[in-house]
Amino acid sequence: MSQEKTRSLEKQVKIKAPRDAVWRAITEADQIVRWFALDAKVKPGVGGFVWLSWPGMAGEERIDVWEQGTHFRTSNPARPQVATDWYVEGEGGETTLRLVHSGFGEGADWDAEYDSLDRGWSVFFQNLKHMLERHPGAPGQQVMVPVPVGNVGLEQAWQCLLGPGVLGLERTGERTFKARSVTGEALEGEVDLWMPPRALGITVKNWNDARFTVDINGCDGEVRVWVCLLTWGLDAPAVEALRSRWQPALEGMFRPAA
Repeated sequence: MSQEKTRSLEKQVKIKAPRDAVWRAITEADQIVRWFALDAKVKPGVGGFVWLSWPGMAGEERIDVWEQGTHFRTSNPARPQVATDWYVEGEGGETTLRLVHSGFGEGADWDAEYDSLDRGWSVFFQNLKHMLERHPGAPGQQVMVPVPVGNVGLEQAWQCLLGPGVLGLERTGERTFKARSVTGEALEGEVDLWMPPRALGITVKNWNDARFTVDINGCDGEVRVWVCLLTWGLDAPAVEALRSRWQPALEGMFRPAA
């Protein structure tokens, strides 16, 4: 496959937070784990690295460009043509974060990865905006659940997740919802990302304004689902209680009834 032609994806978000807070959120390990990866290590500066980990996957990228406070670039030594540039601009209380993920090839071999990352960055950027605007400085913890999925279609997975067997979600306005979940909880909050049948982002008032995100990857018959609960300002027992209620419900959502 020829790699002469490449393509890029670009994301931008305006955040009501100081530029330094945004820079720290994307370059410091203890900040990154509040909105992005489950575990992180960073050695700043050119020649340094960013190592990120999620359940079942981990990877390290080399830092090629480091302009303190405004721009840095990482690339994977195994695929150096694929790079990620982060640009931070702004004054006062509002900052613009722009990401350019470049070096993707043309053709079907790259399409799945390109589409997945395009959608994934939308989810992550909304996480970051929510955290910095509504929970500045609050400690954050994540519960991340890769959901075992059988031979189902994308639409079936989407409906199953939103239906009474899991979330029981009902939209009550353009940006609001209420839900009666399989855990017995009556939930309410805002919908800030709605990309059926692939991605969902809601904020949950009942959990101290936490976020509940869903990313549905793959194609009909080969669907993979990731669910993440991002909390800020909750203590460890409260987060563990959330995990104990939700992890079994999510892991069993596609299990055939006994």
